[in-house]
Amino acid sequence: LAMVDAIGSPHVGLHLDTFHMHLEERDSAAAIRRAGERLYHFHACENDRGVPGRGQVHWAAVAEALHDTGYDGATVIESFTPDVKSIARAVCIWRDVAPSQDAIAAEGLAFLRNLLA
Repeated sequence: LAMVDAIGSPHVGLHLDTFHMHLEERDSAAAIRRAGERLYHFHACENDRGVPGRGQVHWAAVAEALHDTGYDGATVIESFTPDVKSIARAVCIWRDVAPSQDAIAAEGLAFLRNLLA
């Protein structure tokens, strides 16, 4: 936030990611609210990098915080399967998190549409 504020350009904002917030923030919803209008891009990822809604992320609180900030940008599912070995190794995916990439997309999209409606 300090860097974005110091730059002071309307072309520079924050990209938040629920996977990383789950690891690094004590309260993801509070982090989203702190970002406020400086939130420009949002990744919806589960704590295990799997399908949104199947893990430990507190999605109701995340959705409420996004609504509170007025965020209307893209919400992108960033998830991985072990199918692409170099990426799976780089992001430490050792087991299947979903039956397929298509399953991640279909189930994740249905969950997020319902959550953010």
